[in-house]
Amino acid sequence: MCATLRPRRVSEDLREILCIADGKSIEVRRILEHTQGRGLQTAAIFLCLPFLSPVSVPFLSVPFGAAIAICGVRIALRHGPWLPEIVLKRKIPFPVLEKMLKFGIGFHSRLEKVLRPRHTYLVDNQAAIMAAGFCIALAAIFLSLPIPPPFPFTNTVPGLAIILLCLGTLERDGLLVLLGYALTAIAAVYVTLIVILGKAGIDAAAEWLWR
Repeated sequence: MCATLRPRRVSEDLREILCIADGKSIEVRRILEHTQGRGLQTAAIFLCLPFLSPVSVPFLSVPFGAAIAICGVRIALRHGPWLPEIVLKRKIPFPVLEKMLKFGIGFHSRLEKVLRPRHTYLVDNQAAIMAAGFCIALAAIFLSLPIPPPFPFTNTVPGLAIILLCLGTLERDGLLVLLGYALTAIAAVYVTLIVILGKAGIDAAAEWLWR
């Protein structure tokens, strides 16, 4: 009787990427070549790792957010992996890569202990996958918005939403998908409030200047 092979975990992929880098800067292209066997979800998870802190990461949110949005759309449409050349050529210095991967390995190792197939009706049909994919794309748009300080967590909330949606679809865990939808909704409300507050501030400043 053949033994059932256990599916690879995201944390294992992240550990292997750290080994592949071997202390050197590495292109996003090479990382994604390694993760393509696990699909677009793993690629999107990796691209989210720099944003899991309360402070916005400069110069990465726009290109990486756009790349994650592309992953989301391609997940929804069940297309194969593809990212723009400008993202694929981006080199990540090893100290940055090491920091984000070690955080990601710890984060995913803890999360993987509670992952299991449940509420599979949220992940086991084309409509569900399409909804999750487009929600990943929407969260990625929120993540990519160049919102300046002092607003915290503008990258963190949509980044967590994307990771939960990707892990939920990979592991057939509908509860994680639901949490991902909830965090995307929270991100939408938060961004809307920031836009309203920003417009109110601009209007107040203009009124003060023209008095």
